Amino acid sequence: MPNFRPIPKQPSIPEVVLEEIYRLISAGELKPGDRLPSEVELASRFGVGRSSIREALRALHLLGVIEVIQGKGTFVRQPGILPFVIDWSRMAQMGIITEVMEARQFIEVLLAQLAAERATEEDIEALRAALDACRASLSDLDSDIEAGVNFHLTLAEAAHNQVLALMYRTIYDLFLETARRTRVSPQAAQSRVQEHERIFQAIVDRDPEAAAKAMQAHLESAYRLLMGTDGDAADGEERV
Repeated sequence: MPNFRPIPKQPSIPEVVLEEIYRLISAGELKPGDRLPSEVELASRFGVGRSSIREALRALHLLGVIEVIQGKGTFVRQPGILPFVIDWSRMAQMGIITEVMEARQFIEVLLAQLAAERATEEDIEALRAALDACRASLSDLDSDIEAGVNFHLTLAEAAHNQVLALMYRTIYDLFLETARRTRVSPQAAQSRVQEHERIFQAIVDRDPEAAAKAMQAHLESAYRLLMGTDGDAADGEERV
């Protein structure tokens, strides 16, 4: 039998753009606080389409490498601990999805419990604002995902454990990119907001047990949705 060797998969244009921007950050040519050129200028410099630039920037934003400040532009953040050169195709494998969800069930359930015990009034108001943003973004999937991320990150901060918050951010960034590629129905998005509301209320009530149970139920629902086993909640197709 001839030894047929696999043909290496060529990286997509957005992957190449992402890795090049990260190379500039690693080399110190782009430093935390530096403002990135506009999408139009980046597309011209790289010689690629704006859609490829937009997808690469979105991934960098989700990974916490850059941040968008309304009215000011896109800026480089201080890098976290998540590796930035990522094989995006590997993220779509069910094995890694299962492992991420397992990790989330340990970390986020504990974060919800701690938030119910430790959240300050400022934390409660921040969570309330994040929840309002979730409600307001239901009509737009991309905005809804961003709002959901903000709610979970705000909750992680409300737990007042920096190590757990950092662990959560690392895991959630990986999970989010996979979740972003899964179509979600308006009904599923509405259910997700209601689940966030139950978590929030348990924190307001200072009920750690209820907060942990609400988060556990939320994660189980998210896993069923991601795996396409939640009835009409998802159509099982990836976003292009």
